[in-house]
Amino acid sequence: MWKKAVFGTASASFLGYVVWVSCLSSVRHQIEWDVATRVASTLERTGLTEVVPVVDGRDVELRGKVPSASEAWRAERIVRMIRGVRVVRTDMLVGDDGRGGGDT
Repeated sequence: MWKKAVFGTASASFLGYVVWVSCLSSVRHQIEWDVATRVASTLERTGLTEVVPVVDGRDVELRGKVPSASEAWRAERIVRMIRGVRVVRTDMLVGDDGRGGGDT
């Protein structure tokens, strides 16, 4: 009988752990959603529409294409100031679009 009680307690503990992990998971997704929403709307408002944020929890990676290094630096600086963002990494392509535009 003692073995059944221990097994029952162990399975109840495991179930509690699963519920606890599930709760943390939903909280993490909510934080990620909040950060992603803030970052995307801020980039849009500041005219950095070519910058694509990739959010993982509170970490943000900036991808996309910007016309100059100063625009890449500006995007990174703006995103660092957003509430909830912990780490910002950049992986942006800097430069013209390859169409030229010079005299031919």
